[in-house]
Amino acid sequence: MKKVEVNDFLNKLLTDYLIYAPKKKEGKIKVSQISDKSEIDWSGDLPLNSFKVLFLPTVEELGTFEKNKFIENKNAPRPKVAWCLNILDLQAFTLFEHVFEKDVYYQKRRKNTYVVGFSNGLPDDFRKYKAFHQTFEEDILEHVCFDVFIERQKNNNYLFFAGSDKGQDLLESNGVNDFENIEFAGLVPEKGMNPRLVSNREAVAISQNDKLWDELAEICLSCGKCSTVCPTCFCFDSFDEPGADAITKKRRWSSCFYSEFSETAGGNKELDSIKKRLYFWYYHKFVRIPDELSYYGCVGCGRCTKVCPVGINIQNNLQRLQKSKK
Repeated sequence: MKKVEVNDFLNKLLTDYLIYAPKKKEGKIKVSQISDKSEIDWSGDLPLNSFKVLFLPTVEELGTFEKNKFIENKNAPRPKVAWCLNILDLQAFTLFEHVFEKDVYYQKRRKNTYVVGFSNGLPDDFRKYKAFHQTFEEDILEHVCFDVFIERQKNNNYLFFAGSDKGQDLLESNGVNDFENIEFAGLVPEKGMNPRLVSNREAVAISQNDKLWDELAEICLSCGKCSTVCPTCFCFDSFDEPGADAITKKRRWSSCFYSEFSETAGGNKELDSIKKRLYFWYYHKFVRIPDELSYYGCVGCGRCTKVCPVGINIQNNLQRLQKSKK
């Protein structure tokens, strides 16, 4: 297919759905709502933020307590399209699909959202992250979740793929009939997880007493910016908001870098130092998630490094832990 057919497909979607896509403004690419296809950044470079806010809002109303009865919030989110997710963000989305598989609030948003991936080749700002290097095989689409995927080829032709029944319906109902169906084949390829990621898991698992954490703790502000932009961070806390006639239960994003994150009844804090919180964050991504799901807890996007106000670089840290392991 040609670009004009991609544009025709997108124009039809714009009439029926809210579209969220990478948008460049003042030199920065961010995931934003768009009203015209001309606003989309097609470079394939990673947006500074991620698409996770579409599925896990920063603050979300879960329901209300009225007369000792909990009434679940059943308002259906407006139908939307997450457009132009590259492979790294699709891998992060795939993690969310499994973590929130039984979360009714997530599933309600997922049901009303179409996920459209896009490939323009490997993004330039990803190539320098050798500590996360992966081989992007031809069958990579079989191991990520999506509804529609569009691949731009060197001859400027476009290939369409459907990764779900709803994706197939979306294509066909909007005049796209030339596409290939991709069947999800599980989180991990038959040959297993990427060897470098396995090596990172081993390096982090044995590093609790490494001097690196003391050094990072001296400069880390524990601000949580890294977990805010991270596409795989999904921690939240819930709270009750009293009103005149009812109490509203909400949940909001949280971060293991916040001092109160691990606080329990009686005021005890398991993660009572920045050093412990730093190690906990790395351990969760590189050890706990791979152990529980055999999947990536970090997709190597490098967003955390870009936003860190004190210059903590996850790539450098992993390389140092690798050397310590030897």
